[in-house]
Amino acid sequence: MKGFFKFLFSATIGLVYGLLFAQKPGKKLREDLKKSKTPAKDVLEQLKKMDKEARGTVRTWAKNSDELQKALEGGKKQLDAFVEKAKDMAEKAEKSAGEFGKGAVKSARKFTNELEKKAKTAMTKPKPKAKKKSK
Repeated sequence: MKGFFKFLFSATIGLVYGLLFAQKPGKKLREDLKKSKTPAKDVLEQLKKMDKEARGTVRTWAKNSDELQKALEGGKKQLDAFVEKAKDMAEKAEKSAGEFGKGAVKSARKFTNELEKKAKTAMTKPKPKAKKKSK
């Protein structure tokens, strides 16, 4: 996780670098925007240019950074280990669920059989005769 934060920090520095060394200084950009018929579009274009430059700087740094490459490789190894553990846990959970299901089916069959026996016994017993009430 440390490597990710280092990368994020470095990417931020790259963006700041792009803004500081943009093609036009802020004062010149504002003057151009005042003269422009479509200032919003011009600002968007300038932002796109700065973004492109910053991304290029970050990409170059990322490709040439041994520290970042090591951090990414370490992150990949950790992710692979996590995926393996997750698969193992899923297999164990599936097995446990299957065993639980088998036990539940056995219990349900036993309960059903007992109910059937009780129902048959209740049906075969003679019904008690109702006594007449005397007045």
